[in-house]
Amino acid sequence: MTRRLDPWFLALLAGLGLLPFVPFAVPIVAALALAAASLPLQTRLEMRMPSWLAASLVTLGWLLLAALPLMALAALLAPALPRLAQTNLDVEALTRAAVNAPWIGPLLQSHQDAVRNWLAENQPSLLLRHHIAEIRTLGEHVLALLMHAALALAILWAVLWQRAPVAHALRSSLCRVVSPALADRVEREALVATQATIVGSLGLALWDTLLSLPLFAFAGMPRWYAWSVAVGMLSVIPGGTGIALVSAAALLATQGQLLPGLAVLALGHVITLSGDVLVKPKLIGTAGHAPFLLVLLAIFGGLAMFGMVGLILGPVLVLTARAVVFED
Repeated sequence: MTRRLDPWFLALLAGLGLLPFVPFAVPIVAALALAAASLPLQTRLEMRMPSWLAASLVTLGWLLLAALPLMALAALLAPALPRLAQTNLDVEALTRAAVNAPWIGPLLQSHQDAVRNWLAENQPSLLLRHHIAEIRTLGEHVLALLMHAALALAILWAVLWQRAPVAHALRSSLCRVVSPALADRVEREALVATQATIVGSLGLALWDTLLSLPLFAFAGMPRWYAWSVAVGMLSVIPGGTGIALVSAAALLATQGQLLPGLAVLALGHVITLSGDVLVKPKLIGTAGHAPFLLVLLAIFGGLAMFGMVGLILGPVLVLTARAVVFED
């Protein structure tokens, strides 16, 4: 009779075996989450075509969903960057506009010398020259993010194509530690939690897109609809909406529209913050049958503990543990 190995030894051995994959944790977890969310569509497509073709179509769909907003943002910024590098703001005109603005005008009027000096020291051309090193670093981070995204899509395609062997291997490994009944429950609840997390992320993207549409339109932003789509789709990346909003505000300022630029920056962050704090946890909690506060803490706690991967891993771990351990 084969004796079951010590679960603690298996956990230690599994942890050591997974250490080399730690640098790729974000694309691996993202790929597994997308595979879980795509499982219903993959199953339907496999009824009409080979599994490799179904996996290719699903992966292509996620690729377009991720690439289109980035391509839109690049296309929007490309013509403006040369102009931004050569633009010198009309300091006096902007100062007069600031002190005559409603609500904040009286406050700025008593500090107009400070406002004038700040505008003179923060000309776009000067900022670009002074922060060229930071811009290069940001470019390196973007390149690394694109490489991780490509790896995540490759893993997604492989997992969807070979989903039956992958699911069998994961379940067999889990059954070596726990009973088959508990393994089935963990697998089922983890799938539900992962799908709920993806639903929350997509809902957040839709929220940011729809609410930023009128904001960009009223601010007079050229191609406001494309900026709204870019903001919505970049909401799944920490700091992505901030980059889009700062870029949009800077472009408006270079056109002499300082107040619309400030409005886009301020109200845009209100929209995205409300989505992160209210909409996303609510959607995940509704889909995963969990309290709002628990999901909110899981999102921010996961981000603090695991970084970007914690946006997915945090809610999945908490919702799975709640369903398996704390519910009858």
